[in-house]
Amino acid sequence: MEETLQQNVASLQTLIETAERLGMSEPEPLNRLVSKMAKITGVYPVPNIAVEVCCGAYLEVLQEHRKKKMSAEAAAHAGRLAYCNSLPRLSDADCVRDFIACVVHGMAIGAIPSTEGTRLLYGAQVANSALPSPKRRKKRNKSAQNMPGNQPLTPTPSMA
Repeated sequence: MEETLQQNVASLQTLIETAERLGMSEPEPLNRLVSKMAKITGVYPVPNIAVEVCCGAYLEVLQEHRKKKMSAEAAAHAGRLAYCNSLPRLSDADCVRDFIACVVHGMAIGAIPSTEGTRLLYGAQVANSALPSPKRRKKRNKSAQNMPGNQPLTPTPSMA
């Protein structure tokens, strides 16, 4: 299995390098493409793929447990675990937005208790503040330029 994963990663790297050589820009995230298609076709509400994945996992586990005639409490607990295991990783800004959408939706349908949802949303806020943003980078660069040791030397009359 690890060998197959390494082969897939190598194939993806080759594809990315080929795309960069051809001058292709970064592909748009899938959710943005779905949003554009929804606007064009007039679909409302706009589907969120991450939310659909979380809900699908939740409902699948609930149905499995009900078929096995397990208690409603056990089924709900297993469903919550499946929902939370399907949450997006907090790796970039799009994932953070998807994570927040999933948590809020999960709280709305009862898959995530409000106390846990609050903690998860706080974690998303912390992760989002840790992500690099172009505005923050520009501010850091400007403030670094204004530091005494970072200013360029300009000849003054006393230096001449």
